[in-house]
Amino acid sequence: MEQIKDILEKHTIIVLNEALKHGFTQLPNYVLRNGKLSTGARLTYAVLLSYAWQKDSCFPGQGQIAEDLGVGERMIRNYLQELKKYSFIDWKQRGLNKTNIYYIL
Repeated sequence: MEQIKDILEKHTIIVLNEALKHGFTQLPNYVLRNGKLSTGARLTYAVLLSYAWQKDSCFPGQGQIAEDLGVGERMIRNYLQELKKYSFIDWKQRGLNKTNIYYIL
């Protein structure tokens, strides 16, 4: 087992909190404090960012986003439309039964 001093020599930040080891997402203040956006749209934006920052792109299905936020798919479609209306995101449909490609603008 590595000694703490050896770990500290290799890493600048050591995460000891188990919950934080699953990652986190930063939300830009211009999204967080945007009065035009509903809370659900802001959270949907955050979920899209959480997927995009894992691999620089994201294709989560609306069902997965809905599950992540604990809401129905219809609400997710409303939140996505809201984000698109205010030019925070756009998307490209890939075809029937395929997930969309989301662009974070």
